[in-house]
Amino acid sequence: MVALPTEAPGLRRSWRARVAADTSTQGVVRRILIPILVVSLVVGAGGAYYLLRYRALETATKTARLMLTTALAIRGYINDRVQVDLPQFTAEKFHQATVPSFAAQTVYRQVQTGFPAYSYREPALNPTSPSDRATPFEVELINRFRADPDLPEIRGVRDSEDGSVFYLAKPIKITQETCLQCHGAPQRAPPSMVAFYGRENGFNWRLNEVVGVQTMTVPVEHELRGAVELAAMIAGGLLLVFFVTYWALTSSLNIVLVRPLVALARAADSASRKAEQEIVVPPSGASEIRTLGEAIERLRVSLSKAMDQLGASRPADKG
Repeated sequence: MVALPTEAPGLRRSWRARVAADTSTQGVVRRILIPILVVSLVVGAGGAYYLLRYRALETATKTARLMLTTALAIRGYINDRVQVDLPQFTAEKFHQATVPSFAAQTVYRQVQTGFPAYSYREPALNPTSPSDRATPFEVELINRFRADPDLPEIRGVRDSEDGSVFYLAKPIKITQETCLQCHGAPQRAPPSMVAFYGRENGFNWRLNEVVGVQTMTVPVEHELRGAVELAAMIAGGLLLVFFVTYWALTSSLNIVLVRPLVALARAADSASRKAEQEIVVPPSGASEIRTLGEAIERLRVSLSKAMDQLGASRPADKG
């Protein structure tokens, strides 16, 4: 590690002293405008980004809820109509299309062919179908629902192959004894189902256990990128306004205040050294400066007359 020079603290103090002693017009303007700029950037650009991101996520949440409701409607239709008209299991053949989870996910896989960022899954820790096995991210979601049985849903943003996506997850919980007829002990499961899936997966589930999640993903890459771009544009606009304001303000102050004051100070200094020196009031500048110059000139004239009278009275006093 390279050691800092021993004089560094002194240099820093000297720099701070120079900054504190900078009472020039530009220094005063900088000390006023820079805090305003910082606050404007935080409130303007930061606030715009927050509001746009919030709106994008709220829109994604509504879309995900709508699509998830559609998936639940598909599951309900399979349960209430298809399984009644076509028995799910027979001794000879297992009808996969009558499984609510399979039907809902198959429909959304068709949707996903045209819209890859939209997806619906029902992953589980011990699924019946190997394709429904939970990924590490999905395992984390399941464990969070297991740790907090009262947690109704989890939502957020994560990265995927299609960019940033919004996800909405709800727990899959075994609440009916009828579910255990197929997912309890393998011996109780229909023989055609065991023959189709095997005896290793999707069994030994327990009542009131969270076994998986329903996840719906919606793309938000475009909306989030737009929020960042708009916030950057606002920040650039504020910086431009700051520099224009700084230049206009310092230029105006130099013309109407600083230069006339410098000229007036020089004239007053000359008049203080030579009583007969007339103060030349700057022709331009703020009206207050011209008024001040005229007042100083009157004071100089009064002082000159008083000195003349004092000089004239001294010989008479000696006599």
